[in-house]
Amino acid sequence: MSNAFGHLLPNERASDMRKSWKEYKREARQRQRTLDKERERELNTTVYRRSFSDFMREDHRSGFAVHFLILGNDWWAFEEDNGINPLDPDALDEDDRRAAFNSLGKAELVLSVLQDVVETLAQDIAAYKRREIEGRIEELRQLGFAGPDANRALDDLERLKKMRHKLSQRVRNTLPQTRASGE
Repeated sequence: MSNAFGHLLPNERASDMRKSWKEYKREARQRQRTLDKERERELNTTVYRRSFSDFMREDHRSGFAVHFLILGNDWWAFEEDNGINPLDPDALDEDDRRAAFNSLGKAELVLSVLQDVVETLAQDIAAYKRREIEGRIEELRQLGFAGPDANRALDDLERLKKMRHKLSQRVRNTLPQTRASGE
C-alpha cells in the first residue's frame, strides 16, 4: 500500500508498484528492436536474393584484409609494453610506426584500424543492400502497376524506396573520448 502522496508504506515492496513511463518506453524500444531484427531477417530471402559472398567476389570489393596486415601478430595483447608488429611493414606509414612504439600507442593504432574496418564493412553491406533493392525496384517497374496486384506492387515500391533512403543515412555511434591533449 502507499500513502496519499504515492510513497511506499514500510511493508510495501517495490515490485508491487506500477511501472514508470521510463520502464514502459524501455520495453517498447526493446520490442521495436526485436521486430526490426525479425524484419531484417525476412528481407534476407525476399529482397536480398543474390548472396553477399557473390557480391563481394564479383565486385572485387576492397574488403579489409589490408587492415590486418597493419595489425600483424599479437595486436590484441597489451599486457607487454611493446609496439605494433605489422605483418607487412610497408602497410604502415612511418608516423604510425613511431606513434605505436609502446602498448598505449599500439592500442590507439588498433582502435583506429578497427574503426576503419567497421566503416569499410558497413559501406560494403550498404552497397550490397542498395544494389539488391534497386534490382527489386526495377523488377516491379518492369511488371508494371496495372492489374489486380497493382496496389500491392505500389506499396512494395514505396517500401523499397524507403529502405533505399534509409541506407543513404549515416548512423552515429558514440565512443568514449581517447584523446587527452589538453588543448
